[in-house]
Amino acid sequence: MAKDAILKSERLPRHPAPYFDEQPDDVGLLQGITKSGGIFKVAFNDTNQFGPHAMIVILFGFAAITGAILFALSLIA
Repeated sequence: MAKDAILKSERLPRHPAPYFDEQPDDVGLLQGITKSGGIFKVAFNDTNQFGPHAMIVILFGFAAITGAILFALSLIA
């Protein structure tokens, strides 16, 4: 009874926890990133514990593409 009263009076109501696909300890980094729906789903929706690792992989990918474009532009100019 008291628990219901506390939950109703909260300023920010609680939401159900989002989907989280816990991977076992023997799963490697790349397999863990790709196993739960792909690198973008893991990075942006944080569907398993490899979300921060997936973000770093995406960061390196975009940095490599940006560096290649800037290098190509420096050869032209």
